Amino acid sequence: MKKEEIKREIISPDEKILVEFGIADTYSGFWIFLGIVILIISLIFIRELWLGLFLGLALIGYGFYLKSAYFYFLTEKRAIYYFRFFHTQLTSVDYQKITDLNVRENFLEKIFFASGDLAINTAGTQREEIILKHVANPHNLKIKLNEIKSSIKSKSETE
Repeated sequence: MKKEEIKREIISPDEKILVEFGIADTYSGFWIFLGIVILIISLIFIRELWLGLFLGLALIGYGFYLKSAYFYFLTEKRAIYYFRFFHTQLTSVDYQKITDLNVRENFLEKIFFASGDLAINTAGTQREEIILKHVANPHNLKIKLNEIKSSIKSKSETE
């Protein structure tokens, strides 16, 4: 299923997408690059060719999997996490229900990929509702999400 089909399926006609994104290109690209490097090295140096081919192709496949399985949307009404591979998981949270946003960046991801996770929490649950994994510039995304929340709140107060 292509991204446009996914949007038609999960976004209502009266809803406008403000931001759409997925796994950071630098993060998924790293796995693809590493797979290619391992393939080249295995072709040149390793006697057990099948092991290098398997590992290289697995890493390349993982990089493409990351890009094709995770989709994140910020609409004018809600934040949406959509995952599809062998199963589908759709989680959405209305902006009014968001209580806090947590940015998590481990050292390597922050330094090499400029990516991290953004966790969205709502009241009434002990765990985060949505974790946007390996997104580019999670602090900027948090700021954008807070801006959207503020504009939604100010619109509802004026009405």
